Amino acid sequence: MLSHNTAKSSSLTIWFWINCVLLPFLLTGVAAAAGATDTDDTTETSLLPGTYRILADDGKIEVPFEIFRGDIRFQCTVNGHRVHMLLDDGFMWDQLLFWGGPAVDSLGLAYDGEIEVGNDGTEKLASRTASGITVTFPGVEFTDQTAVVTPGSSGNSSMWRGSIGQISATFFRHFVVDINFDRMIITLIEPENFKYEGNGVAIGWQPLGFGPWSIPATLRIEDGRDISMKLLMDLGYNDQLQLVAGGEHGISLPEKRLPASLGFNIQGTETRGFVGRLSRIDIGGYRINDLIASFVPGEHGDHAVYEAMIGLGLLSRFNLVFDYNRQRLFVEPNNSFGTPFEYSMTGFEMKPTFQGYSIITTVHEQSPADEAGLRMGDKILRINGRKITDYDFFELSPMFKQEGKEIGLLIERDGKEREVSLVLRRVL
Repeated sequence: MLSHNTAKSSSLTIWFWINCVLLPFLLTGVAAAAGATDTDDTTETSLLPGTYRILADDGKIEVPFEIFRGDIRFQCTVNGHRVHMLLDDGFMWDQLLFWGGPAVDSLGLAYDGEIEVGNDGTEKLASRTASGITVTFPGVEFTDQTAVVTPGSSGNSSMWRGSIGQISATFFRHFVVDINFDRMIITLIEPENFKYEGNGVAIGWQPLGFGPWSIPATLRIEDGRDISMKLLMDLGYNDQLQLVAGGEHGISLPEKRLPASLGFNIQGTETRGFVGRLSRIDIGGYRINDLIASFVPGEHGDHAVYEAMIGLGLLSRFNLVFDYNRQRLFVEPNNSFGTPFEYSMTGFEMKPTFQGYSIITTVHEQSPADEAGLRMGDKILRINGRKITDYDFFELSPMFKQEGKEIGLLIERDGKEREVSLVLRRVL
């Protein structure tokens, strides 16, 4: 299998670096009151990021979006230039976050300062700040926005290619944010005009004290215990659930698990862990069975952001309404709620190189890859006739989850090319 975090692995780790190293330097006035309730009482917040004006005659703000490379992506204009940006709520930062590079250089940003982002023991990056930015979406214009721009050398623009950056508090502090995955529409509603009319339930959330917010959930783990715990919410984390083995709640590793790459740090050091199944999780009274989770070994627990993190892969099974003013999240199962969770059915992991091939790093025993004779160190040149360099992880991932599908590989071993085929089936 392609390591579920190889193309994405750096995404997860750079996510960690940006959100746990960079953003704590930038966060200003995140609401800190806990104990959310389903009432009309609002939480005092700091000054909102910039200002906005509604452009739509009927006052309705609807922003179409797509799932692009595992993230929520939409079109907008920044200083009059049409671009794509991503939505993230892992940390509620007020600034826009731009990936430095040619696309951002063309925006004509008014740079007004420098900031060295990093922490003791981490690599520091000299980034820049900008202000006076205008961002326009269908039906609404945000003005006087500020931004942090990471240097082009950070590799962010390559990691999140297809977008120029992320937006967070610009949406979430000004509006109630309704994300409908059935319609693929984000609706922005002024808090004073919001009245929930869906069929879901409200879940109160709490800040975790270092930026992100959490929702409560109950997990049934391998040893049969039901554990009530907080899940850090992050729309920018592509997978379903990440858990740290051991930890405060003594989470055990599943008996049936696969070793997997869980990411690389900014210096390029890999964190290895496991992927397995969790028998069930209860969120807001809704039960989800037999889901895939990533497990960080206890010895690598410091690489994880929090003991338990819920990502877009699971949150997107619901239509969501984020009401940050009242510290609550409305969840309603959508059309994908009952879709089975699947993992790569190839039985191998591979890592891309810069030499026009990917190299197999792991072959799981008694898997389709093992039975087809694949070995660690084999170079994959083509998949189904296409050059491996023509594929993206997020294109291969769904292809590798189709049980019964035949996959043709052109590999190189000991300087000789050979064709191999395997038929996909569940290995987890």
